[in-house]
Amino acid sequence: MAATADDLRARALRLLARREYSRQELATKLLSKPAPRPARRYPGNTRDVFETVLEEVYEPPTESDVQALLDDLERRKMLSDDRYAEMRIRLRAPRYGNTRLQQELAQKGIDRDTIAAVLSEQPDEFSRCRELWLKKFGQAPRDMNERMKQTRHLASRGFAMRTIQQVIRSAGNADELTDTP
Repeated sequence: MAATADDLRARALRLLARREYSRQELATKLLSKPAPRPARRYPGNTRDVFETVLEEVYEPPTESDVQALLDDLERRKMLSDDRYAEMRIRLRAPRYGNTRLQQELAQKGIDRDTIAAVLSEQPDEFSRCRELWLKKFGQAPRDMNERMKQTRHLASRGFAMRTIQQVIRSAGNADELTDTP
């Protein structure tokens, strides 16, 4: 039994009703596994039911069917890479740096121009890095081991090394200014 266009559309709309998807992500999801079918109840012998279900082999949708559906969804403004990128950045920007955000969106199939446009609308990386640093550490590192720990943490979040160094230096300068009478 092949998937009909209506089955494929219904599955895509159910997925889009939950959250935004990029075009590549939705295509992968639609092609990856068959759409779930509701369980059927047959009266009578259960052996007949088993044989009937075995005869119905589900064929996944073709690439051309999925691409045609995605084109239609984009035309109707139900699917948008721009909207997906904005949503993803808005949710993750307070915790992650530009490098990581760019990498995640590129993996989801978002083009570089869209990524650059969406990132330019966000607060600068320095202020986001500083907020995260204040929340996690709150004080300047006392020794080299603590400085390396703070640097590794911020680098793992995708902040640029230059930004990390500026944040840690500004924290050290602020502590020196408050310590002097």
